[in-house]
Amino acid sequence: MKILNANSDHDFTSRGVELLKASIDRAISKRNHCTLGLSGGSTPRPIYEELGKTDIDWEKISIFLIDERYTLHPSAVSGAGYVPPDDKFSNQGMVKDTLLKHARIPHSQIYFPETSLNIPDCVQAYTSVLKDLFSEWLPDVVLLGMGKDGHIASLFPPLSDDAVSDEHFTLHATTDVFDVHDRITLSLNVIGSASEHILILKGAEKRRVFEEMMESSEDERRWPLKRILNSSERVTVLLTN
Repeated sequence: MKILNANSDHDFTSRGVELLKASIDRAISKRNHCTLGLSGGSTPRPIYEELGKTDIDWEKISIFLIDERYTLHPSAVSGAGYVPPDDKFSNQGMVKDTLLKHARIPHSQIYFPETSLNIPDCVQAYTSVLKDLFSEWLPDVVLLGMGKDGHIASLFPPLSDDAVSDEHFTLHATTDVFDVHDRITLSLNVIGSASEHILILKGAEKRRVFEEMMESSEDERRWPLKRILNSSERVTVLLTN
């Protein structure tokens, strides 16, 4: 594991772009293609925006989402329904507004959950497309964040048996902490199967959570990132001071 410290928001974004580009370049050099897993949220937004402007052969890139928001919590809106791609809570909407605004990735190489389906069908459909995507090569690079409770993707501690099992690709997860109650998320096993992982943590509180995890003796059910640290070929952590 390599830990880097950024000294400003601009430095954080620049380093995040550099890390992703270097990982993408390594994958393309190895097999002439890169499969890239993306996380949502506000932290990676400026990184995706700038990454899309970089000199990368985007036709050699496939992207997929680590998780997606599905249904708003009843307390968040009147008449909660599924989160469409153009909703402010949508991860795929954020990726389209940033990375894909600039990066010309072929449509056939963009893999997002179909949130207009009901949850079981959405899980099954996303599992099917990811199994096809990973049939010849496991993910090359995955970008992750970590929540204040230690969650990654939408894997909220304590993790269920399904979340840590190697029998599942995609899961339905729920949370009462955020506005978006229902989530579609990859399992810990699939996330951990990537060759490289980049973890981006912005702010003093996220640093504190990371340090707490590193000092804790609790396992991956409490700290899902521990699976990544124990299994990934290369993990880089980008923090702000």
